[in-house]
Amino acid sequence: MASQNTEKDLSTVADETMDSVNQFVAYFQDTDMWIGLGIKLLGVAFIIVALYVASRILTSMVQRVFAIRKLKEESIVAQRQNETLSKLAQNTIRYVIGLIMVLTVLGQFGVNIAGLIASAGVAGLAISFGAQSLVKDVITGAFIIFENQYKNGDYVKLNQEVEGIVIEVGIRTTKLKGLNGQVSIIPNGQIMQVTNYSLENSVAVVDVGVAYEEDMDHVEDAIQEIAKEVEAKYHDMFVEPIMLAGVQSLGASEVVYRLMAEVPPTQHFAAGRILHKELKAGFDKRGIEIPYPRTVMLPPNSSSEGGTTEHAK
Repeated sequence: MASQNTEKDLSTVADETMDSVNQFVAYFQDTDMWIGLGIKLLGVAFIIVALYVASRILTSMVQRVFAIRKLKEESIVAQRQNETLSKLAQNTIRYVIGLIMVLTVLGQFGVNIAGLIASAGVAGLAISFGAQSLVKDVITGAFIIFENQYKNGDYVKLNQEVEGIVIEVGIRTTKLKGLNGQVSIIPNGQIMQVTNYSLENSVAVVDVGVAYEEDMDHVEDAIQEIAKEVEAKYHDMFVEPIMLAGVQSLGASEVVYRLMAEVPPTQHFAAGRILHKELKAGFDKRGIEIPYPRTVMLPPNSSSEGGTTEHAK
């Protein structure tokens, strides 16, 4: 009796398995299903292409509008601000259209978009507690942009650690390009201090050493003459006349003079190199000695004791 029941159960399972296989095969043999799927895929492809074209058109329009505004602006600060806002607007357009594209494609496959958006709001509230750093980055980035702390093209130092030229100001991160070409990406939430060298004119500070044997009045007159020659030669570089601050320090073998010059933003490096070059050439021309280390060779028969005794006599 038990064996008969077992055979019936096995026969029932086999029949059910065959029915499932037949339904599965019949599903993929359904012509209407494939036609509907093809229509959906064509619709998805059309949506993706249309939104991609719309994204390109909108970003191009934004780029042209800000390019025209940049040409009309005479101030370098305003031009850099337009460039920063242009990139920010283009990125925002791409993000928004990308989100619309995803939601529209899901809607084509029968996903309830309204319910998805509602659940995303609840999930976003829960995720926000675990993504506080991301929220902080976004909020700080918004304040950086709206307060105009720095813009594309500005030379800045962040947190007194990383410095370079700003190549992109985003909602979440800031990208800096260093003097050696390296690109640093800093989350906006980690930016605690900003030193912007591009907002106001810079000051080039140059120290030059002169030998103690030189006459100080003669040296100061020579520096003043060289400064006037440099101003005439590089008239676009110096905003104000080069100022001789005076004797900065007395070194072991030199008297150090300090010069200061107000120059356009971020031009203090170039101005410092120019001043060093012209001071060296001017001192050589006027016979003023810049001290440098020397090696003194004593004859083998000379002795320091003999020299000391003779000096004592």
